[in-house]
Amino acid sequence: MPKPANSTPTQRITIATTPQVVKILTRLAEQGLNGKTIAEVAERLLSERLREFVEQKKIPSEELGVS
Repeated sequence: MPKPANSTPTQRITIATTPQVVKILTRLAEQGLNGKTIAEVAERLLSERLREFVEQKKIPSEELGVS
């Protein structure tokens, strides 16, 4: 059964990273931690870290439209 459509608007980005990072993302995806694919794992880890930046006031949430 396909996943339901994401109701949150998204944008695609491309990143280049080291083979070591890809290996870690692959292991996490194989374990099902934070996603089933390396793209899902990377997105969730990145989102968590950015959320921390906003919470720690390292990025002004007002400028991002985040509450």
